[in-house]
Amino acid sequence: MSFKAPRGTRDIFARDAQDFSILERAASEIFRNRAFIEVRTPIFEDAGLFLRSIGQETDIVSKEMYLFEDKKGRKLALRPEGTAGIVRAFIENRFDLSFPEGKFFYGGQMFRYERPQAGRYRQFNQIGAEYFGNASPAADAEMIITAFEILETAGIKDLKIHINSLGCQNCRPLFRSELIKYFSSKTDLCSDCVNRLEKNPLRLLDCKIDSSKFSGVPAMSAFWCPDCRENFETLKGLLSSCGLSFETDDKLVRGLDYYTKTVFEIRSGQDTLAGGGRYDNLVKELGGQNTAAVGFAFGTERVISAARNSGSLNSFAQKEKVFIAIADEELFKEAFAFSIKYSKTGGVCVSGPVNGKSLTSQLKFADKIAADKTVIFAKTEFEQGKIIIKDMKNKTQSEQQLQNII
Repeated sequence: MSFKAPRGTRDIFARDAQDFSILERAASEIFRNRAFIEVRTPIFEDAGLFLRSIGQETDIVSKEMYLFEDKKGRKLALRPEGTAGIVRAFIENRFDLSFPEGKFFYGGQMFRYERPQAGRYRQFNQIGAEYFGNASPAADAEMIITAFEILETAGIKDLKIHINSLGCQNCRPLFRSELIKYFSSKTDLCSDCVNRLEKNPLRLLDCKIDSSKFSGVPAMSAFWCPDCRENFETLKGLLSSCGLSFETDDKLVRGLDYYTKTVFEIRSGQDTLAGGGRYDNLVKELGGQNTAAVGFAFGTERVISAARNSGSLNSFAQKEKVFIAIADEELFKEAFAFSIKYSKTGGVCVSGPVNGKSLTSQLKFADKIAADKTVIFAKTEFEQGKIIIKDMKNKTQSEQQLQNII
């Protein structure tokens, strides 16, 4: 008898396995430096979880899911992506009570029945993260920056960030109606796009076959409500404050139905290496409380391939836990940029800042997440080029020159 690995799968060993370990370790350290907690979910779930979360008209659900019944006739599915399982775990285990910061990361195998090609497998590996409970664009910015940092650490060159907003339940229906009107005049759409036009017109913008025909398609930005527009402008300001360049992309929609407002991709050349976005409605739709959320993921195989072409993989270490607080709301952007820069040193685990809370509430939160120190941005001290460092263990504090901290 002669057996071979099933089509679309492969054995990972020697240099491949070593590169997997290096990338996973580097990503894990970066996540932990940003105060993310690791979660491992089952590789199969109730099939209905993916039907409800991903959307029945997506390619993943309609064409690519591995479905099966167990011995009691229960319909199960091998997980095709990581977010749905993390959301289910968040609800079932009441992570909102156990982990008030709401930041989680994961890694593991995913399964999709698609045509195998370079860097794409039917059993593949993914690394990702989810951030629950923070509706601020700062959470979106932190996720984009974290994904970018992992890819940059892998040594990948020429990384480009692409961002867009899909709007909310107030403004997206207007854009949807305009898309239907626009595409209804097209007579040469592919069969998939004909189906999408009726059931999910936003997905037409994701079509690779018909993309050359969409030069005059309406832009989502023309339909944003004031809240979505302000949200997106704040996101751009936060990314710029951290020295990151980006491109706005009106046709960026991603492939899953649960996204709302911010979506993003990080590319190297023509290859999309990481992607994600905000999904503020999904936790409630799956039976939980109304909870804001944002996440991203990347395919391990594709990132390793890109890293081999342009760089090497390195890992980071972490030490004490530091929380960034603001005594004055107007210093949020400066505190946010400091937090991102400080976390890149690799010597500390950094959380915050959060806006919309009093300093007392922030210090209580720092105690709750067991921070060793809290760095406080206060207006008077900041104007003197200083910040306040509060030792959370012995309750003492001192002032330090900001330029000397990093």
